Order: sequence, then C-alpha cells, then structure tokens
Amino acid sequence: MNLPFEQRACFAAGQAKSGTTLLIALLDGHPQLLVLPEETAYFPTALNKYEKFGRRAQVDYLTKEALSRVLFGGPPEWEKTDYGHFPTGQFRERFEAAAFDPNNADKDLLVLLMATYAGILGIPLDSIVRWVEKTPANRRFIPQILERFPQAKFLITMRDPRAILAAQIALENTRKTRDFSVYYCVSHWLQAAQLALRAERKEISGVAIRYEDLVADPAPTMQRICDFLEISFDRNVVLTPTKAGKFWAGNSATEREFTGVSEERAGSWQNELSVDEIGWVEWHCRELMPHFGYTPRTSHRSLLHHWAKPIRQERPKQYFKSRYYSVRDNLLGSRNK
Repeated sequence: MNLPFEQRACFAAGQAKSGTTLLIALLDGHPQLLVLPEETAYFPTALNKYEKFGRRAQVDYLTKEALSRVLFGGPPEWEKTDYGHFPTGQFRERFEAAAFDPNNADKDLLVLLMATYAGILGIPLDSIVRWVEKTPANRRFIPQILERFPQAKFLITMRDPRAILAAQIALENTRKTRDFSVYYCVSHWLQAAQLALRAERKEISGVAIRYEDLVADPAPTMQRICDFLEISFDRNVVLTPTKAGKFWAGNSATEREFTGVSEERAGSWQNELSVDEIGWVEWHCRELMPHFGYTPRTSHRSLLHHWAKPIRQERPKQYFKSRYYSVRDNLLGSRNK
C-alpha cells in the first residue's frame, strides 16, 4: 500500500515505565523509519488542551513545554540525553517556518514536525515506510488518532504491573514530586491492557510488546515488530538503542547506567515490593494479568486487606484519592458487567 507521507503514522503507546522509550530507541536507527526520539504529547495536550488557543499556542507547547522541547534546545525534565550532536536551533527555526507558512495552514502540525525532522536528518520522505511518535498516553486517544490518521499502526508496550509500581516508587524516591499516585499505576496498566486486547481482536492495527520479552531476548521481538511494520530486519540496527542517531544508555528509575539492553530490572520487583504493595496491584489487575503471562501471587481472600494499606511514597492526599477512584471504578465496572 502506497500511502502519502501524512498517513504513514505509527504511534507507540502503553504506560510510563513499560518500555516505550527503549522500543523507539531500538527503532531509531532503522533506515526505513523516521522516529522522533522524544515525547510530544501531541494528542493528550497539544490538541486536547491547546488547539482551541490556536497554532501559536500549540507550537509553543511542543517547543517549550513538552518533553520534545529538548530537540529545540529546551531543558530536559529528568533524563539528561545529550543532543549536542543535533542542530536544535536549526530544527526550531525550520519547524516554526513550516508551522506558520500560509501554504501549510490546513496541514496537521504533527506531520509538519515529522517532515521537518526528516529534513534536518537529511532523510528523503519517500524513503520512509513509517514515521513513529511515542507518547505513552496515546493509549487514551485512539479514536482521535484514527480520525486524523486512519491508516495508523500502534506499538503497545506491556509490562508486569507489579514491576510498574516498583519503578514508580523508585522514581518518586528519586524525584520527590509529592504527587505519586498508586491509582495511576494500575489504571494506566488496565488501559494499556484493553488496548492490547483490541489489537489482538484486530479492531485496530496494532501489536503488543511485552517489556520482559524485549529485554530478555530482543531479536525475536524486534523481528516481529519489523514484520508488523513491513520493514527489513537487521540485527546490527534494531538491537542497538539510539536517540537521533547517538547511542542511548538507558532510562532507569533507579538511575543505573547501562551499556546495552538489560533485563536487570525485569524481575527486581519481587525483592522490592512488600506483600501489601503486590496485593494492591493484584486487587485491580489480577483478572487480566494471566492473559499477558503475569501470574498473581496473592489470594482473593487477602486482597482487600492489602488494598487498604498505604503504599511507600504515597502521601495522605494521594492515598484517599487513589482509594476513592479505585472504589468508583470497581462499582462502575460491576454495573457495566
């Protein structure tokens, strides 16, 4: 199928700390792909929040507020990736010129961003089979994405939800945001799981990728992804993580540095989480966990006890909000069955 450039979209989605960044870093150097290495939050924020304020507000968000701002010379939020090799100033000038060119007034801003990025890298548009944007929260905007990009493909990352909680606890211990929510750990996992099920049922063009498989033996998983995207598989390319062409050393919640793909964090939750923390996750996720290869440990009878216990790094306000939302969702789910 020969698609126009604007319809060659591919979106990585899933949950924070589920492997989306690693996945696109492994795809970054593929000659048939154009992979934007930083999140734009285009659908969750640039469109959902700023579209009503006009293109100027959207451009300012993408270049000054979103994580993609580092590609335009802005400061990083947490992870400090070195983009000294990348012409950030030139990228910003070209993108702004394209965004406000009267001839582009009706063109999608994300498409203009990707086309500008290709121009900066010197990649001809006709050589690109798919362009890839990664924002974990894309999982919540599938109808809006398909409305603009009906031929879009989706890469959906999954990870053991207990490992997600362990990673988020470690992040909060490092970053001290004071708004850590254990509710989001489970609710975002359930959203990603439902999206993966939709892909299995062929309701959307997507493929689910388990983080554990990706880090344990990347080659078979990357072969499957390349087949899905209809691009060639080259071990020398898709097994080396890069960002904008430069080697990427990883993004660890515990600030470890790696020299390649590592499965060190895949099972570490087993020694890091308490019984109550495991129980909190399983109270919400145990119904779908086995479908993705994650075996629950706790019994049904003890789950409510675990549910009520506070989780490490959880402040009182977030504790009550998380339990309220948990009960609300459980009641709504019961009524909808």
